[in-house]
Amino acid sequence: MTPARHTPLILVVDDDLVTNRMIQRVLARAGFQPVGAYSVAEALGKLKESCPDLVLLDVNLPDGSGFDVCRHLQASVGAVPTPVLFISSNDDVSTKVRALQSGGVDYVTKPLAEAEIIARVSTHLRLKQAYERLAELQAEQIQRLAGAQGALMPTPQDCPNARFEIALDQILKAGGDFYDVIEVGNQVVDYIVADASGHDLAASFWTAALKTLLGEYATPASQPQEVLRSINYALCRILPAGTFFTLIYARLNRQIGRLTLANAGHPPCVVLHQPSQEITVAHQEGDVVGAFADATFDVKELSVRPGDRFFLYSDGLIELEGPREAGLRKLTDACRLYGNEPLGQAVQRVRHGLLDGITPQDDLLLLGVDV
Repeated sequence: MTPARHTPLILVVDDDLVTNRMIQRVLARAGFQPVGAYSVAEALGKLKESCPDLVLLDVNLPDGSGFDVCRHLQASVGAVPTPVLFISSNDDVSTKVRALQSGGVDYVTKPLAEAEIIARVSTHLRLKQAYERLAELQAEQIQRLAGAQGALMPTPQDCPNARFEIALDQILKAGGDFYDVIEVGNQVVDYIVADASGHDLAASFWTAALKTLLGEYATPASQPQEVLRSINYALCRILPAGTFFTLIYARLNRQIGRLTLANAGHPPCVVLHQPSQEITVAHQEGDVVGAFADATFDVKELSVRPGDRFFLYSDGLIELEGPREAGLRKLTDACRLYGNEPLGQAVQRVRHGLLDGITPQDDLLLLGVDV
């Protein structure tokens, strides 16, 4: 037997009793499952009971604004947002803009035509289903790749134009620390360092997922913050509870001397300026990747010049002993001390200087880049 299809649940929020019931009848005749609410409080109550496939939402309600309901919905649901179609007799542009800015996907003015209601609802349900299916296909691909542990990290020889060197120590030979280097344009290179939660072989499986997503989303047309948002959306669907990445995403544009940093809960980038030997520690905030559907990421832009050098690293390097702040000071001192040496030698000297006979309990990763 063919399994029964899911009947889309449509929440209709309108304080006008006649309009609300009319819309519900139209939706029911078209094969949908409508449920009505007549106020902000009632709408929020319905949303607690179940997650609708789509919401038709009036702008003006007796106990508040539809904009507030929409923002609440977008913040409280999972990774796939529920489409919200605003319905209102207000036809001014400012109201429409506010509706879209609050998270709405469409705006329909009253009086409502039956054919238009069905057409718009059907269109946005199809778009949502296509979006979900694409995410499912990505998840299936990533699961296969993660199971095979097929992700590889490039060597400096693979990307000579990127001008980077790496020092990587993995306790279990395949751990949670990860880096990638992607040449996205003419003299524009992305450098990524990430650290998966956990320190066992299972953590390394998810680096394959991250590698796949970076290959798909890292393009010249997407800014680092946008890449992180897309990756976060995908990982929220597949990572088990308690698994996430801290990550720093650096895009170096050598043509214009600009370093763009997007941070997801990761230790800060360290920049060594030449010939002054001045150090910039780019402190940033940001949520981790893969844990929160509504995660936000901090972005910072720095001016750099030929001869400058910057370092990305995992937290294991600054948490060898004592507080992280002390470890960061040791790292910056070492970067300054060895900053005039060839990059490959400098990276190794910094690593050895920080270890100084200590047996690490965590993976260690240090990536150095010559501007």
